[in-house]
Amino acid sequence: MIDKKVLISGGGIAGLTLGILLKEKGWEPLVIERDTAVRTEGYMMGFFGTGWDVADRMGLLSDIKKVHYPIDYLEYVDWNGDPHFPAVPIERVRKAFRGKFAFLRRPDLEFILFNRALASGVRIRFGTTIQSIKEEENGLQVVFNDGTMSAFQLLFGADGVHSNVRELIFGPESQFARYLGYYVAAFHTPNHDYCIGRSLEIYEEPGRIAWFYPLDANCMDAVYIFRHDNVGYLPHEKRLAFVQEQFDGADWIAEDTLKKVSSSKPIYFDAMEQIVMPDWYKGRIALLGDACGCLTLTAVQGSHMAMAGAYVITQELERYSGDYQSAFTTYQQFLKPFVDRKQNDAIRFAGQLVPSSRTKMVFRYPLIRLIFNKFFLSHFLNLLGAKSILVNYS
Repeated sequence: MIDKKVLISGGGIAGLTLGILLKEKGWEPLVIERDTAVRTEGYMMGFFGTGWDVADRMGLLSDIKKVHYPIDYLEYVDWNGDPHFPAVPIERVRKAFRGKFAFLRRPDLEFILFNRALASGVRIRFGTTIQSIKEEENGLQVVFNDGTMSAFQLLFGADGVHSNVRELIFGPESQFARYLGYYVAAFHTPNHDYCIGRSLEIYEEPGRIAWFYPLDANCMDAVYIFRHDNVGYLPHEKRLAFVQEQFDGADWIAEDTLKKVSSSKPIYFDAMEQIVMPDWYKGRIALLGDACGCLTLTAVQGSHMAMAGAYVITQELERYSGDYQSAFTTYQQFLKPFVDRKQNDAIRFAGQLVPSSRTKMVFRYPLIRLIFNKFFLSHFLNLLGAKSILVNYS
């Protein structure tokens, strides 16, 4: 009888999805997470396509549909908050996805998965990281940050773009990182000082862009993206000041919103970088999600590919009766071409994400308006990945 004790490093979307699916197939997963609790920081995302498909197969759609934010329109606004063109109804977007679309913050999805994992009996340890890994003939010996040691058959690195497992097994992040030229920050803040109504408001200037959207009547989320050379690791206590500096003098509410954020308030902050690797597994250890194929938010499908990776790994382990070498090989052969393609798409889109000049801003608004026209929107969304990559997977 095969030993089914496995370790999953990372308690985010990829790790929790994998933990749930493996548990349902009779494995004994332990999920470890370096943070001390489920994360609350993160940005809003459109949830559709592959992610929707996996959530449907897992029976999570009822929980996802309960999450609702008062966002009825999308608007690009000028320095005074006036729209550049008529607002786009979100219902038009939802219809283009044939109803299979929802606005979710990343923490929303993680919380849904966390609750399902607990209900499924998945063991989760917070405040835990891996100190060392030793592969032996019949398994792995893992030493944790508290000095304890445990044996596992398999190890999965689902610990994000700055993966500890990848560092320990494959080498430094620098050899796999592809920086796209931007930084992103996100946080939520009181809404009563501003009149954004029930809209996702997008304000941009050359080299920088800000998104604002309501969470409820009293609170809104803000996402800031800006062009900048890679400054490397930035300590937590310096991140807010760094973002404030980049938006110094910004019009509308962009600068003012940042000035009102408390320095003690946690914010999501990271460089927009992809992880590009020739292989996603080595021996009994496999990577998934951002740890091996980070797309960045410009691809709008990072969470989708993370869930797909967890689903495919589980299915292949079942197909090959626990033969991890065959399962990992087939997992990579199926999923990596999709990820490679989406990473290349993200690079192309990144160049258009933030306008580099006011001239480009002027010319892009008619194009954006055309994209969101009801006659062209479905075609555009298909290019973004409206269809699940698992449609032909068996």
